[in-house]
Amino acid sequence: MKIMDTDPSRPGRKYTAILMVRSVLVGALLLSGCCRIPKWVSMDGIIDMHSRRGQQAYSKGDYRQAAAAWRKGLDAAGKGGRNTDAARFLVNLSEASEGIGLYKAALAQASEALDLLGEGGDPAIRSQALIQKGLAYRRTARYAAARPCFDDALEIARRVKNPHLESESIRNIAALLQDQGELEAALPLYEDAIDLARAYGDETSEARSLNNLGLLFDARAEYPEALKHHQASLALRRKLGDRAGEGKVLGNICISYSKLNRFDQALQHCEAALDIAEKIGDRQRAANHLNNIGSLYRRLNQPRKALRYYRRSLEIKRETADPAGEARALNNIGETYWHLRKLDSAEDYLERSLEIKKRIGDLAGQSASYQNLALLYSRRGRYPEAKFFYMKAVLLNNRIDRPELTWRAYDGLSYVYEALSMPEPAILYGKKALHSIQDTRSRLAVMEKPLRLSYLEDKTHVYRRVADLLIREGRLLEAQQVISLLKEEEYWHFLDIRGPDGPSVDDVVTTLTEQHWIRKIAAFEGELGKVGHEIEGLEMEQQGRELSETERERLFQLYDRADEIHAAFEAYLQELESTYSDKVEFGQKTLDALESLQGDLGRFPLRTVIVTFLVLEDNISILLTAPAIQIPYRIPMTEADLNRLVFNFRETLIRPDRDPRPPAGALYDLLMAPIEQDLIRLEAETLMISLDGTLRYLPFSALFDGERYLTERYNLVLFTPAAKRLFGEVRTQGLRIAGLGMSEAAEGFGSLPAVKEELDAIVREEDENDLMGVVPGKILLNQDFTATGLAEMLGKGYPLVHLASHFSFRPGTAEDSFILLGDGSRLTLSELDSRRYPFRFIDLLTLSACETAVGGQDARGREIESFAALAQTRGAGAILATLWPVADASTGTFMALFYQLRTEHRLSKAEALREVQRRFLSGKDETDIHEDEPRGVKPVNDQGEFTPPPEAPYAHPFYWAPFILMGNYL
Repeated sequence: MKIMDTDPSRPGRKYTAILMVRSVLVGALLLSGCCRIPKWVSMDGIIDMHSRRGQQAYSKGDYRQAAAAWRKGLDAAGKGGRNTDAARFLVNLSEASEGIGLYKAALAQASEALDLLGEGGDPAIRSQALIQKGLAYRRTARYAAARPCFDDALEIARRVKNPHLESESIRNIAALLQDQGELEAALPLYEDAIDLARAYGDETSEARSLNNLGLLFDARAEYPEALKHHQASLALRRKLGDRAGEGKVLGNICISYSKLNRFDQALQHCEAALDIAEKIGDRQRAANHLNNIGSLYRRLNQPRKALRYYRRSLEIKRETADPAGEARALNNIGETYWHLRKLDSAEDYLERSLEIKKRIGDLAGQSASYQNLALLYSRRGRYPEAKFFYMKAVLLNNRIDRPELTWRAYDGLSYVYEALSMPEPAILYGKKALHSIQDTRSRLAVMEKPLRLSYLEDKTHVYRRVADLLIREGRLLEAQQVISLLKEEEYWHFLDIRGPDGPSVDDVVTTLTEQHWIRKIAAFEGELGKVGHEIEGLEMEQQGRELSETERERLFQLYDRADEIHAAFEAYLQELESTYSDKVEFGQKTLDALESLQGDLGRFPLRTVIVTFLVLEDNISILLTAPAIQIPYRIPMTEADLNRLVFNFRETLIRPDRDPRPPAGALYDLLMAPIEQDLIRLEAETLMISLDGTLRYLPFSALFDGERYLTERYNLVLFTPAAKRLFGEVRTQGLRIAGLGMSEAAEGFGSLPAVKEELDAIVREEDENDLMGVVPGKILLNQDFTATGLAEMLGKGYPLVHLASHFSFRPGTAEDSFILLGDGSRLTLSELDSRRYPFRFIDLLTLSACETAVGGQDARGREIESFAALAQTRGAGAILATLWPVADASTGTFMALFYQLRTEHRLSKAEALREVQRRFLSGKDETDIHEDEPRGVKPVNDQGEFTPPPEAPYAHPFYWAPFILMGNYL
């Protein structure tokens, strides 16, 4: 019996409506218990009914119910000889099998569908079958076999103009590339798939591609983008009622939050995903969620609870024949046993995991296993083996672009070299780890602050350990930069900091030697990555077919080349270690050479004593040189411990809200208390201090004896071997000054608005009706302050030259350090070291800039001169420079007062510097330089905070202690 359309008002009812009526009737009969379909029900109705029932169950994530409906449809289509419908049901069954992790069944069903279709079958179903076949290959890591399937599916989709299948084909090609570590190639394909799906309103494909793109961003540690795309996918899944898809995305959001160390949010999403998977019978993804929950509990320091989840995951992965999932579970169980210190069990599980990962070509998984094995060997104290595994992980990471794996591998290498007592390679690889972490942090800037900070929770030890290594080696500026990277939210927040030459928050400074080794590492990684990628492709081809003679020959050539690269890399490691093992110790001084100065000291005014410090590995030697006597001292203190003291003091000094006196007192007791009584007996008024090692970064003026700072007791000047003209007559009359400065912002540097006021307060311009300024001269500001302008001013013989701009010191060569000119260009130290810039006429060169007083050392200890040392070498009589980035507004006040005291009160350079510092301490405008009362101190609270007196806002040494004088102090 045929159902007729009897509604005369709708004579043209569509055939699809007839099918709907039929299917509803058939469904009602089946629900009522009827087991035989009446003869009047057509085959179309039966097939449509089973198809719709399967789709409804599949959309809810009930893959087993969907498969049952589709099998009935397949049986009906087979009995009716309807090969096209049978092929479609086989494709649907392949989707259900893939959903529950039955990849072999999924492959067989997709292949059978293609066989049924033959050459002339429905192209859309053929395209779907090819996608499913490629997906089954991809799930079992048979990448070389998967790609042709996706390519053929895409070609058919475009030929028949089917945008849904075109979007799905592109998405799967992108996912395949992503699985192989080719993230950059996958990204534009995902974007194309999303654009295509949106253009045709295909929300299902759009949701899938958004989820995949979120996974890509997660792999690249771009967590804001990952979460954004996952959330967009989740909204579409819920709109479509796609429960299985909703569970997938919730699991992926869990992973992103886990990497950001937000374990509460991660656990919430993972448990919701697991609940969905268990309700709809999705065992394969339930196992994934169990594995992820186990990892969360392990990181929450609940390893035994983690093991229960891992074992449940492992059981399901084995039952569903998912080797990649099985390998992940084995790895995680091994890692947990490592944390439980059951090392033999850990090694067994890790090696079994690695074996599977090698077999299926899981590069990211292999890297994780190598790193875990390295950790295991490190714990056993077998550092050479640990180094070997870390290096294998490093080379793999370059191929797959996984930042989370990269920084962990380099951090592990750094730890191994530290354990082997090789600090320089340890620092090198520690900096490589920090570079990777910083690269990720730069992508987290758009996230709210709690997420940015939580990301750092499991990485702070890297910053602190590298900083400690640098401190122990006396590389304090680099250590300070590393700490500032960690605490960028806390440090450098004072509004008046001069310039951005407080350490960069973008990357880690590397020395010239380190840059050399980093380039060599990159070369090895890059070449091995290319060779490895080609090997992998040929190996995958070999699994599916016989290679041609040419291909086999090429594969053997690649194996040989990979062995050569590995051997060369081993040689590189030996060269690196040997280079650093013969590090030359610098800073050794010939103390007897000071005897020649004793005769001169008797003629110096202000009773001058030279205090020479020599930092040795296990002690500090001090020598007092007076006109008639030399007195030696030896202070027991390791160089590493001294470096830590100096570093901690500097950390306090650059924080105006912290009390500097406790660390200042500790250093006074160490360095000055042993010689205090002899200085009193010698009636010393001026100390010429010769420094060594990290003491070069120490502002002696800020040392505190319990009552007074050292600047309140003595005139202080640095004695440097670079000083060629140490002493001459005091010149306070007839002085002229050249003032040059940069107040505007430039690329990479903030503005210095107080510079103009600073120069106006100091310089009284001779060719203008200028009533301001204390010293006559000429100003070149901003665009007028050029390299040519500086050369001309130096050539005119101004005895005073005042530079107020940014100065960037970086460890390395003279090309790495520069002064920022007013036109935005950079004048490097190497360029300054030419006859074009004469310094011989200068009595005092003032560098009102950032960290201009210190040089540094590269990784081999060769001294790199700072701008101040270079100017002295070139003939400048004295230099007034700074030890750290100084406050913009207070510096102008400091400098104007310094020049005023020199010209109006005819004080020497050292006396004027001391008096300005004393006035900053007290806040009083007085000229009695022999005042003995303690200044600038107030009680602080128990938290070590510093509150300056209301009348002395600049009492903290941050504002006055960085200024140091070198050379002729008269």
